[in-house]
Amino acid sequence: MYFSRSLLLYVIFVLFQCVTSPIQQTALKEENKLFSWEKRETETVKILTDLIRIKSVRGNEKLVAEYIKSIFEKEGIKTRFFHEPGYPDRINLVAELEPTNPSSEKGLILGNHLDVVEAEPKDWAEDPFGGIVKEGRIHGRGSLDCKGLIAMQIISFLELKRSGIPLKRKIMFLGLADEESGSERGARFLIKAHPELFKGYGYMLNEGSFGTKDVAIPGSIIFNVQYAEKGNLWLNVKAKGDQGHGSTPSQNYPSLRLLKFLEEVLEYDTEIRISEETQGFFYQLGSISPFPNSFILKNSNIPILKRLLYGPIRGNRQLSAITRNTKAVSGLKTEEGKGHNVLSSLAEAKLDVRLLPGFDPLEYLEEIRKIAKKYDVEVEAASTVTSDKSRLDSILFQTVAAVATKKIPGSVAAPFISPGKTDNAYFRQIGLECYGLIPVLLNEKELTMLHAKNESLSLENLKLGTQIIFEILHQMN
Repeated sequence: MYFSRSLLLYVIFVLFQCVTSPIQQTALKEENKLFSWEKRETETVKILTDLIRIKSVRGNEKLVAEYIKSIFEKEGIKTRFFHEPGYPDRINLVAELEPTNPSSEKGLILGNHLDVVEAEPKDWAEDPFGGIVKEGRIHGRGSLDCKGLIAMQIISFLELKRSGIPLKRKIMFLGLADEESGSERGARFLIKAHPELFKGYGYMLNEGSFGTKDVAIPGSIIFNVQYAEKGNLWLNVKAKGDQGHGSTPSQNYPSLRLLKFLEEVLEYDTEIRISEETQGFFYQLGSISPFPNSFILKNSNIPILKRLLYGPIRGNRQLSAITRNTKAVSGLKTEEGKGHNVLSSLAEAKLDVRLLPGFDPLEYLEEIRKIAKKYDVEVEAASTVTSDKSRLDSILFQTVAAVATKKIPGSVAAPFISPGKTDNAYFRQIGLECYGLIPVLLNEKELTMLHAKNESLSLENLKLGTQIIFEILHQMN
């Protein structure tokens, strides 16, 4: 039977886990003695509620960074700030723990971002910037994306120092600015202006995915470990023409041409593709599914079996996103101040295109421009980022998968390609092996809270995520 290289590596990893599990279980029992959630729950909850109350909506990262700095420096951890000239409030924070027993082992970065997206208070059941704890949940913007992760990482980072565990590799806590708007003031700036910061580092554990419960397969518990990302192609689209009267419309006024163009673009290239990067994910779904679904999922690379998955994929938004090149209209506008009876001379749109591995953003842009030419529409790229991936056989991927699944009996870890872009993409470009997992277990309803109203995180998930991150740090040292 044919296996792609990525899938073969993952099968080897699964077998490796079976052979080494007794050793790892012993190690995890020792780690649990080092970290007591009961002693740190109040501290962790306070950190997260405080972070939520700092309104860092696409900016104002400085206040978040200063808050984190105050925590670290009380514990004797030196913290440094970096910002692009002219943007003093767009702070990036770096704190490091040096190895006690220096070795050739490459360092590990705990990555996160300090900014959040907008929230409209009138649409929320609780104040999105109140950090309210109610009915076992912490409510507020950023609780999932990604101030909850920041709180988990802060406590894990502090506990690593407090415990006195001998470190064989250096550990960095990296709080980044501007992730939600393209990372120009954050990851991209740091990599370009301060590459020395990452010398000696080889790994990053960041956001990028979540664990899920009862999603896709009833009864399943899956830790989706992001190791690859789709490419970005953000487009600005314009249709221009003469202003006209609404009572006597022509056949090609700007708004109409723009709408016709968008309609054709959305219908262009809707093919489902189960690529090499997603075969490992479907293989793991097969490992927790009954026959015959298990056989089909484990062999999704076989054309005749692949077609049997198309129906379920089309019916699931998440599965559809990781198997297709997606296009979404993220903005529409015409000239302001015009009446209902005035046909605007300018119509504009924004397109968010996400591309599977193997598709070049600039080549895809030219295909879209061919469609635009038919409607006399201008298309310009606002941002292009190619797809990227890290290895499946690295020590960090193996450790993340082992720790998470041993923490929750009956769970599995699956290699995941994320439809959205994270800062991992930029750090992969400089040679870091990057993986994304906020190690909590979310149900279908909780997944819909991302960038939406009523975002919240359960106290149980805050506990789980903190314990897993600390245990990963310990295993890596």
